[in-house]
Amino acid sequence: MLSKPEKNYYLDIALLLFGAVSIATGVAISIKPPVLMSFLKAINVKSLHEWSSYALTILIMLHLIFHMDWFKAMTRKKIHPKESTTTIPPS
Repeated sequence: MLSKPEKNYYLDIALLLFGAVSIATGVAISIKPPVLMSFLKAINVKSLHEWSSYALTILIMLHLIFHMDWFKAMTRKKIHPKESTTTIPPS
């Protein structure tokens, strides 16, 4: 079983990879470089962009769920700064 830091590490790596694919394919779709058009059509870049964005969205939701305790602690601290005795859990 993975420890919490290992889970965060692998989740962050996946976020980085899918984010990079989503950005790169989005730029390619937007600027349509003539030199790469035949290659981009061959790999179906629009479909790759859509699916990498779906995966990225799911991973972001998981990331938010994994850090929900931190969000709660920070919100409590910001809303009631003097009453908060809760320590912020490490991310």
